Amino acid sequence: MKNFKCLNEAIELYQVAKEIKLPYSLKDQLLRASSSIALNLSEGNDRNSLKDKRRFFNYALTSLREVQTLCKLENLKELALKADRLGAMIYNIDLYLTRLHKTFN
Repeated sequence: MKNFKCLNEAIELYQVAKEIKLPYSLKDQLLRASSSIALNLSEGNDRNSLKDKRRFFNYALTSLREVQTLCKLENLKELALKADRLGAMIYNIDLYLTRLHKTFN
């Protein structure tokens, strides 16, 4: 998984999120959502079926949307840029897997 660029970006996003100062409840939500992105990408990458891969990558994308919303709520511009870049990567993987799934079904 060392070459899974999307996962590496998700881990970097989490590392940046850890350093941000926020009220406890928002910080907790930010860390849970950002760690969920990396964990779901990792689990999805290990799945054998396209359906399972898509499901976990979709979970990662949903968690990313939480991070993006927190960035808007708290005006976290640097983190928002990283989240947007990661979101595009996850979206493109999901789009590719969706097309692949349709090809085989």
